[in-house]
Amino acid sequence: MSTQPPGEVWRDARGLHVDTRGLPAPDPMVAILWQVENSDTTGPIFAYMEREPVYLFPELAERGWTWEVAVEEPGNVQLIIRRLQ
Repeated sequence: MSTQPPGEVWRDARGLHVDTRGLPAPDPMVAILWQVENSDTTGPIFAYMEREPVYLFPELAERGWTWEVAVEEPGNVQLIIRRLQ
């Protein structure tokens, strides 16, 4: 993977945010997996996507992360991704 993930990334008091809206496949999945593997975050990752990333879910599970869909509407899916304890 590259040293800089695709998408827009920022932190706030809630955690790490990754906005992948507008990116072509597979960049949204690459961006999230990059953060999971390379970020020092211990809190949740908030992911903003255009559609439900069904291929991402097994990859997250394999790496010891869980997720919940916080928002699911046409063109706007928001996930909250957390490391399993």
